[in-house]
Amino acid sequence: MILKGIRYRYLLFFVSIFTLGFNTNLLYAQVLDSVLYLEEVNIVDVSIPERISFKTTYIEPEIIESNLTASLGEMLSLNTPIFIKSYGVGGTQTPSFRGTGASHTQVYWNGVSLNSPMLGQVDLSLFPVAFSDEVVVNYGASSLMHGTGGLGGAIQMNSRVVMDGVPHVLVSHTANTLQNHISNASVTLGSEKLQSTTKVYYKDAKNLFDFVNPLEPGSPTWTNENSAHLQYGILQEFSFRLRENETFSFYTWYQTSERELPPSMHTEQSFAWQSDESLRFLGSWDRVDEKKSLSLSTYYGKENFYYQKDISNDNFPKISASDTDSYSFQLHGKSSFHLSDKLDLRFGFDYQYDNLNSTVREGGSQTKSNQSDQNIFDLYSGVEWLPSSNLSMSFLVRQELIDDQIQPFLPSLGIDWKAYSNYTQDLNLRVNLSRNFHAPTLNDKYLYPVGNEDMKPEEGWIGEIGGTYHIQKSNALSFKIETTAFASLINNWIVWTPSVSNLWAPKNLKEVFSRGIEQIVSASYDNGRDFSVDLYTSFSYVRSENQEAEDELDKSVGNQLTYTPITSFQGYARMKYKDYYLTIEEQAYGKRFTQTDASEWLPAYYLTNVAVGKKIYLNSHRIDVQARIENIFNYHYQSIARKPMPGRVYQLSLTYRLN
Repeated sequence: MILKGIRYRYLLFFVSIFTLGFNTNLLYAQVLDSVLYLEEVNIVDVSIPERISFKTTYIEPEIIESNLTASLGEMLSLNTPIFIKSYGVGGTQTPSFRGTGASHTQVYWNGVSLNSPMLGQVDLSLFPVAFSDEVVVNYGASSLMHGTGGLGGAIQMNSRVVMDGVPHVLVSHTANTLQNHISNASVTLGSEKLQSTTKVYYKDAKNLFDFVNPLEPGSPTWTNENSAHLQYGILQEFSFRLRENETFSFYTWYQTSERELPPSMHTEQSFAWQSDESLRFLGSWDRVDEKKSLSLSTYYGKENFYYQKDISNDNFPKISASDTDSYSFQLHGKSSFHLSDKLDLRFGFDYQYDNLNSTVREGGSQTKSNQSDQNIFDLYSGVEWLPSSNLSMSFLVRQELIDDQIQPFLPSLGIDWKAYSNYTQDLNLRVNLSRNFHAPTLNDKYLYPVGNEDMKPEEGWIGEIGGTYHIQKSNALSFKIETTAFASLINNWIVWTPSVSNLWAPKNLKEVFSRGIEQIVSASYDNGRDFSVDLYTSFSYVRSENQEAEDELDKSVGNQLTYTPITSFQGYARMKYKDYYLTIEEQAYGKRFTQTDASEWLPAYYLTNVAVGKKIYLNSHRIDVQARIENIFNYHYQSIARKPMPGRVYQLSLTYRLN
């Protein structure tokens, strides 16, 4: 049974809490943890939770609109301090938050977890920006409101429901000199009680480019010819207003992807390819009364991952093909009660069942099959307290069970103080501390023949202190600077190391200490007529080091973790004049070590992109024409060792909107 291993009494307790909420008239609707999209007095959606005194970044709608043909990883790399590891053009994209690993970033879609139960991580190249109306980044302990495992943070992708009865149509196409073509379209129809949105996405990418190969004698020019990527999908959204304050939404998301995996710079041809196919169903019910908010959602997802590599003349047996089916069922409930103008209560539960079936064919004809599953159930409750108009406190506790085994107890406390405020300036200071953990993945525990069921969860403490200073000089000019210092100490860090028979196996080896500083500076000017400027810069300094040696031969102690840049910078300038606009984007990353003993590294690199465009308005129709140059200075670089990236790329986009 799917519900095997659940503590039924806990589930019954929380169902009682939700039932009680329907008849409670002592509570007041709270927006401290929710963003409500309103059309006059009609409540149409409860958006993602947000905790006081924890760092959260909302990606501006204008940025999402300008990245409709990009992947989620591409957009985040330009607009957040997250380092995106790109395994070559057309390859996977994995996030690194504040010096943590890819599996330490949790990704949610409308509140449900999309992290692979097999690997514990996500490939951000598989998520089109066009399928998200909102993208929110939760840093560090801010992710604990949504679930466990986000030692670095979390990324939220959400759909927005606005039942205004106005049809919305969007069609976009992009082509570039890599011989890539990307198209997407969306149609929204409905009334004030019913809304239907259909989104489609299609990507046919050849990823052809020339690069200089410094690893070969004479540094010859090679052509990257084995990185083709075909991806397409459809997302259907239905929303119904059951009552003025009650909505039900149903989502269906199908997507498939096939790609050649880029070869290393030691060979011109690739003999590996990968396919990813997913089918997701999500239903959610939301009710926001005058004095409370309640939400329930259920999710079922099926994913197939297939990998194949041709192997010949090899003395050791290696995997030549892997076919994995994973199934996930999730149930989530949350509630928010406002007891007074100074006190808010939250309760919630999360349940997830994962099932994994994998078949592995090794270098010969031998085939092995493996089946594994897990039940995850957790409860959480929290308090938001405003003892004064300048001081707010947030407290949360979460307890999780995995296969009926109690996991570490997770408390979290945050304080926000408005130190100074007048008509033109605000200074807010915040501090928070929390405990979090990341459970071993199904591969860590059960992958044949190297899995270890006795793997311990990665767990530790995460803290940060920071402040935000905002100046509003006039209606036209504003300025904001945000500085955050953070630290985390994680025990039982899981690493995969060489084992017997040329296999790699997981071990709890390391204690990792990460700390650093993030600074974001932004400014905007708008004369209210025909000219505006937006500036954004983000700088990060991160030290993430192993604190313990496995043995006397381990030289990793005190060294920066591999593929974790110590310094990074992202920034952009957007200028608009009448219907014309100009955007300049900049990225810079320090050197990244590729060996644990810091004996080898990739050099620092920087990238500059420039885009110009014009918006043409014809009544309710809008056409946007954009020309873009990526890596305008033709910089040769590698994000991952021996995985070449393209130089200068020319791109043209055409977008049509009906609003």
